[in-house]
Amino acid sequence: MKYLKANSLINIFFIFVIIYLLYHTIYGKFNIGNYLIYLFEEKLYTDMIQHLDQDMLDLNIDLNSFYTNKDDYIDEISKQYNPNPVEGELIIKLD
Repeated sequence: MKYLKANSLINIFFIFVIIYLLYHTIYGKFNIGNYLIYLFEEKLYTDMIQHLDQDMLDLNIDLNSFYTNKDDYIDEISKQYNPNPVEGELIIKLD
């Protein structure tokens, strides 16, 4: 009956808790692999949201320039239709 002392029972309980946690760390629904996939998907999601926010900001600036007929927007549109340099423009090619 020596093995049924309180210290032994507490040790056995904690050993079972550790075994339970290790089992669910490997085979559970939210194991290490799923956690790493979750972190990767969260990173992709935040990058996509930042990219969309930047695109919305760029579009807002372009629409504002178009609405107020600013020269920079009209110059961008003309360069889209005719990408060749206009007389007096200097093109710098970066490798």
